[in-house]
Amino acid sequence: MESDGQRSKRTKMRFEIMSKVKLCASVCICLGLFTCIGHIKLDFSLFYVQQRTEQPGGPEILFSSANNQKHTAMSAGLRVEKSLKSSSANKLDNVTEHRVFWSAWLDRLSTTVFNEEHQRNWRAQVRDARVVLLEAGCGRPTNRLATFADGTRACVRYGIDPDQVLGETLSYYLATLLGISNLPPLALSKLSIPGEQWASVRENIVALKWSPNAIVSLTKFIPNVTGVFIPLPLRKPQGIQLTPESVSNMTIPNLVELMQWTDMILFDYLTANFDRIVSHIFSLQWDARVMERTTNNLLKTLNGDLVFIDNEAGLIHGYRVLELWESYHRILLSSSCIFRRSTARRIAEMKRSGNAAKLLFELYRTREPFARELGSLSDGHSLTLQNRINVVHKHIKQCTEIT
Repeated sequence: MESDGQRSKRTKMRFEIMSKVKLCASVCICLGLFTCIGHIKLDFSLFYVQQRTEQPGGPEILFSSANNQKHTAMSAGLRVEKSLKSSSANKLDNVTEHRVFWSAWLDRLSTTVFNEEHQRNWRAQVRDARVVLLEAGCGRPTNRLATFADGTRACVRYGIDPDQVLGETLSYYLATLLGISNLPPLALSKLSIPGEQWASVRENIVALKWSPNAIVSLTKFIPNVTGVFIPLPLRKPQGIQLTPESVSNMTIPNLVELMQWTDMILFDYLTANFDRIVSHIFSLQWDARVMERTTNNLLKTLNGDLVFIDNEAGLIHGYRVLELWESYHRILLSSSCIFRRSTARRIAEMKRSGNAAKLLFELYRTREPFARELGSLSDGHSLTLQNRINVVHKHIKQCTEIT
């Protein structure tokens, strides 16, 4: 028979054991809940990345509440990638392929800024649209912001001389050949065309002293845009700045923007456009903080897409003053050893063709009724374009060998 003391002692021990069991059970439940929450976050982030990579390629956004959610989810996607690949080497491989090309999954997160159908429809629309208002805007004093009868707005570029209109137009079609969609849709128009397009603003045209026979370019006006700061890796242009190591810890939104910068670096070198980041590099001689300011002729939409505007210096005027700017163009080109694979492939194709100017003129003539009248590249400029295609192709090849 147990004594009362033994019975009491055993009851006390049983109570202590049950208390510990309950405590352990509570801890396990909490841990299970945190694990569950973690899985939910992981599944959401993976779902976002999967959905973006499975999209057919347009600028659609999965969530209608727009940009903040997009950037938040993209950042979550990067955190997931980092958690899944803990080593430094794996993270680098995840952002780039062969250490030279942006990864395919990352490239698929980048939207087409202005797709072909949108550009085609816009050109057809403005060629027949009636201009009802011309007002100051769109950069140079010789340019104007036009409003059409349906409310559409466009930048009218008259230019200091026809070469600027030609440079703007050919730069646009070169970007099309390269598959770079960051330039606003463009169409040419002639002020002397019979009909109603310019009839309502004839007095303005006379006051501006525009030639009645002038051909002008119309580019889509993009509202609700902001200036763009040069990415940190590019602010000290001393040798190769964009490498897998320099971008491995960036967020996905920053990487998507940086992909567009690498396209712009190649594009501005090919066109010899000094009126964007190259002018900043030039100004470093007397302004040590110029790289910390917003970039010329570059805008960002609410979706985070970059828009390359005001390309009047490209190809014609840029080639004319090449001796002054070439060393700075080379500095910019050499700053990056990461490229979009599709852009590199287009450059390789144009290098193999040996006649990039011919390909450019054929596209330009097909799309623009005033192409022959406005003109195209001279033989000398055609040779310059091909030489610059070859230089870019060689640079990309050298990056594959260095890394």
